[in-house]
Amino acid sequence: MRIDLGTLKLGAHLRGPMVLSLEPGEFLRLEEQAGVRVSCESGRLWITEPSRAEDLWLTPGEHARLESSELTLVEAVHATTLRIERAVTPA
Repeated sequence: MRIDLGTLKLGAHLRGPMVLSLEPGEFLRLEEQAGVRVSCESGRLWITEPSRAEDLWLTPGEHARLESSELTLVEAVHATTLRIERAVTPA
């Protein structure tokens, strides 16, 4: 069963990191997420972003920088803890 936890409109509202726990099949829709980094702390994540040719699969310790402003889906394949934060821009 897939459970939609809703849409996070990140935009300029994301000030500090958010840590979320998702059960298998739960997913988030992200909007206005360009420049956001998603890190998998435990479990396994599936990310589909319209601007990428292939979907991303993240395991613990891996992260992805999201570049699209279009709707992006993030789904837990296993019980997962993930972190969402602004990506650090190199100086």
